[in-house]
Amino acid sequence: MKHQKLNHSNWAVAILIVVLITSGCGNIPSSPSEPTLSPAPLASAVPSPVSVAETPPTTAPAPSDANVLYQDDFTNPATGWSEDKFDNYFIGYHEPEYYHIEVTSSNSKTTVFEPQKQNFDDATIELDVLTVSAKTASDGDFRYGLVFRRSGDQFYAFTISPRSKKWFALKSSPNELTVLAEGTDNNLHDLDTDDVLRVDVQGSNFLFHINDEVIGEASDPDYTSGEIGFYVESFDSPNTHIHFDNLVIRNLEMPETTDAESAVLYQDDFTNPATSWPDRKFDNYFIGYHEPEYYHVEVTGSNYKTTVFEPQKRSFGDFTVELQVLTVSAKTAAEGDFRYGLAFRRSGDQYYAFTISPRSKKWFVLKSSPSGLTVLAEGTDDNLHDLDSDDTLRVDAQGPNFLFHLNDQLIGQASDPDYASGEIGFYVESFDSPNTHIHFDKFTIRDLTLSLVCNVNEGTLYVRSGPGKTYSQTAILSNGDTVKALGISPNKWIKIVLESGDQGWVSYSEGLISCTPTVDLFPIVSP
Repeated sequence: MKHQKLNHSNWAVAILIVVLITSGCGNIPSSPSEPTLSPAPLASAVPSPVSVAETPPTTAPAPSDANVLYQDDFTNPATGWSEDKFDNYFIGYHEPEYYHIEVTSSNSKTTVFEPQKQNFDDATIELDVLTVSAKTASDGDFRYGLVFRRSGDQFYAFTISPRSKKWFALKSSPNELTVLAEGTDNNLHDLDTDDVLRVDVQGSNFLFHINDEVIGEASDPDYTSGEIGFYVESFDSPNTHIHFDNLVIRNLEMPETTDAESAVLYQDDFTNPATSWPDRKFDNYFIGYHEPEYYHVEVTGSNYKTTVFEPQKRSFGDFTVELQVLTVSAKTAAEGDFRYGLAFRRSGDQYYAFTISPRSKKWFVLKSSPSGLTVLAEGTDDNLHDLDSDDTLRVDAQGPNFLFHLNDQLIGQASDPDYASGEIGFYVESFDSPNTHIHFDKFTIRDLTLSLVCNVNEGTLYVRSGPGKTYSQTAILSNGDTVKALGISPNKWIKIVLESGDQGWVSYSEGLISCTPTVDLFPIVSP
């Protein structure tokens, strides 16, 4: 697994101990290069857990909210969570209000599951969880969190590491442990302070929250239902003590997605080299982390260009991507021009790029193919910042249509149908500049977010089911009404979303309706 390989290469074996409420546990061997979970018989040298309770566990108190499927605040040991002690970990109630897991060795992991052994498919799961610093080694890393859809060795997990400020979405199978998604969240709390984890599980799609903020998502169709519980894994930490509190499982409650809060697919602020962006030096450029909070690309000759792509090499189709980026004047030649920015939908030599030049105040939309580099669109923006000041670049990609933003202003668009999906990363090109040093920061890829708004200025507009007067009338808009737009058809009909959520079409007539941005920057859409 990528995180362990980079940060904990000294460990050779990871041990998975699955704690079953009514049976024993077994040691599960791992490959030296990547921790895996392999089937093993329950009988082993590790003693079987012995329940502290002498009477059968009771069920958790009946929730007062009919939407709540299960809840426990761990003030009552009679709810039946396991209490056991083994050579390298112990689990149980920590009075007055916690359940704890302590792992007393490095390179180990354990899971504990809800004692009623219920199977959940679609659900919203929330948990308060913290690291107890007084009982945790002062050095070394670890991660912990929620497990869901578990059956035997098969489960998913959503975990956090307060020391590295990283989160991980994991998938366990009988053969291996893989990372479905990962990211950095500097809002993760320090030790001894609760973080609130939440997972919304809907079919094959999972949405992850930390402290009431959506931070990522993952999709995997393999495990459709299963048990819910807790996960703790030590890396190079010799002692790790975690407190779990306020576990609530509810009927699925997917959050309402707004333009400002659409699901994050990937993000990095470049404070943690473990996210694996490359560090390399070549004859005419070098790339790598620039502490404490940047990724840099330096080109040390004129007439060169280079690209660097997100290290997970994921392919994105429709998306919104944002980036903060600047030129470092102290390491850039005082004369000469250059451009830099975002590259997207890359496969091999094929990609698009949105670039800026702070010296010429120019922006360019480029298309790279095996035969060369062409300009799809270009323009001038005097609001581009000078060297040493961040500019914020944004691209909204929807099918063959792309919208380009600089510092929160929509400045242009382009259309090209050739590359439907691909990787996202960074682009730097020197022209006559002999040395160019660029800092990249705050890189976020989200679900596509289009902010197109239209206002009715006078009169009445008929909303129709398609882009033309022959389609049926479905609603009426009046003077002063405002609606969200999705795009415009080739025959100048605007596709809109009504307050009810229904979609429709209105004819564009200059003066009767005004839009932000202007309709010539709307993406082209079809019925």
